Amino acid sequence: MNHECTNNNNNNPDPVYLKVVIIEPILLTCIDGSSFSEIDRCLQRVVLTSELVLREYIYYLLNSSFISYNGIEKKYFIEPAGLELLEIIYVQVERKIVEYSDLTLKIE
Repeated sequence: MNHECTNNNNNNPDPVYLKVVIIEPILLTCIDGSSFSEIDRCLQRVVLTSELVLREYIYYLLNSSFISYNGIEKKYFIEPAGLELLEIIYVQVERKIVEYSDLTLKIE
């Protein structure tokens, strides 16, 4: 089983690990506000993934306050925590401690 988002048990509060290669384009697309379809198009240019996986990632990013949703505009927007997360990602990439494709974000 090869999931982009992993959690051992849906009823267990264990942490979820999200791939940065998916998170980064979502956050970048949300800087000026984007609809779900705009985020999906942007993400598909970077990494092929299913709509279900994208919905899962958006769910966790919303619940962790990295992005927000404006129901009137039907758009997702990056939050200050999301901007901070992008900065952390770029620092990690610059340090080259681990391969970009192996970077993950732990959500508890």
